[in-house]
Amino acid sequence: MKWFKIGDDKFVAKDISIQYNIDTTSNTFGYAKMIQGTRQSIDLTIVMENNQNNSSYFFNLYNQRGIGSSSNYKFAINAYNFTTNGCIIRSISTDPLLNTLTMDIICDYSTVIPLDERRNEIIDEILNNKENKNIN
Repeated sequence: MKWFKIGDDKFVAKDISIQYNIDTTSNTFGYAKMIQGTRQSIDLTIVMENNQNNSSYFFNLYNQRGIGSSSNYKFAINAYNFTTNGCIIRSISTDPLLNTLTMDIICDYSTVIPLDERRNEIIDEILNNKENKNIN
């Protein structure tokens, strides 16, 4: 299981996959840190039994698309290995047999967080977080 945050709300995902478009002209740190120019696509699957009260949270985000200014419906996602801004849920589906909710999300901007920058956070999370033992 993998963790991710939207604002201050923390969730656990069964699977998170992100498709990056790499802009190598921004490669000033030895890795492609800034990925910008075209939208990134994120496929995110959560298991409903781990997030039973949260399905309405995601459906509300989906239903807010296009209402008012973009600051009202675009959101940021922070995960264990990337951070994004300007995200919109493009589609959302449920599978009652597998008890999962899957979202296709597009984002305006994303940044890869290199492992050497995440190392201390990962160690602290493992050692200090006793209530979320399934977070990688």
